[in-house]
Amino acid sequence: MKTSHISKHKHLTSKNKKKYEEQDRQLRNEKTNTSSSLPLALEDLNYCLDTLKVTEDTRQKINESFKQTITEQVITTFGKRIAVLRTIVDFCASNTNGTYAFSQSELYDFLTLATQGLSSEQKQGRLTDRVFMIYRDLMENYHTLNDSLRLNYPKIIVDVMSVISTGFDTNGKKIGVNSLDEYYRSRKQKASSEGTLAAAAVHINPTVRADRIIEQTQEELVEPLVQMTGRNKKDLGESLAKLDILDMKKLSDLCVNLNKIEKYSKLANSKEFRRELEKELHRRLTDNQVQSATTSIKRVGKYVESLLDGKFVPHDSHGINHTKHNLEYGYHVMGLIKHKSRSSK
Repeated sequence: MKTSHISKHKHLTSKNKKKYEEQDRQLRNEKTNTSSSLPLALEDLNYCLDTLKVTEDTRQKINESFKQTITEQVITTFGKRIAVLRTIVDFCASNTNGTYAFSQSELYDFLTLATQGLSSEQKQGRLTDRVFMIYRDLMENYHTLNDSLRLNYPKIIVDVMSVISTGFDTNGKKIGVNSLDEYYRSRKQKASSEGTLAAAAVHINPTVRADRIIEQTQEELVEPLVQMTGRNKKDLGESLAKLDILDMKKLSDLCVNLNKIEKYSKLANSKEFRRELEKELHRRLTDNQVQSATTSIKRVGKYVESLLDGKFVPHDSHGINHTKHNLEYGYHVMGLIKHKSRSSK
């Protein structure tokens, strides 16, 4: 009996020892994984700073801020990309030399970086539509935003992407995916009404070159617009002179893609349209996106004419023209309207 008891005890001891060794190995692995998350996140931070064309001096300050404020727990909770972008946002908001308001093209890049942090599953269906909703909102309405909202927009983007990724914003507030649209609208409304930071926005990108850009763009647009509209050069010159730089940029993008417009216009009523468009874009489109693209390409001539004639009059409380808004969304889906290149600044 005693021998049997001792043997059984040894067996249990050996089994427990293996169990504890396994637990210790798991803890060591977890420690290794979490300790390696900070260097990987720091690499990701530098990638984002490269994309945003941040100067070396500012880059060093943001790197220091990251090392002082970001912990392994933050990275584990929100993921490295959200943690990285939150660091950039917080630095811009607390910079001792004045808070920084992102330009429209910088917000495009910032939103792209935030979207890259989502998993492939999170980039599907309705969530993808919500990302495009923000892109479209920026494209349509950036020039109408007050300084306070421009200052807060990067933080709003980070929080929306955090909700998509984790179900919580970066302040730890739980937000259901079905409530995301309302959350986005309420954050914008609140930020727009908070004017306290606006006076400190001393780093908004200057527009001192706007006149030269407009003049150069007008000359480049005349010839393709003659082809698209049949109007004479003098009339086109007068119409272009009345456009703001954002609408000028949209016309410029369409003119650059004139060959694609002609091709898609011929395919708009066929099954080939979707196949050709997805092949060109190297990605799948939702049915709603294809429908928007089809409607927009059929009305591209009307869109150009209305833009030149100033017929897209803003209406309702949002201060936008919904017809123009919806058509441009279709062109954006098709890649016919591109984001402004940062290298051109």
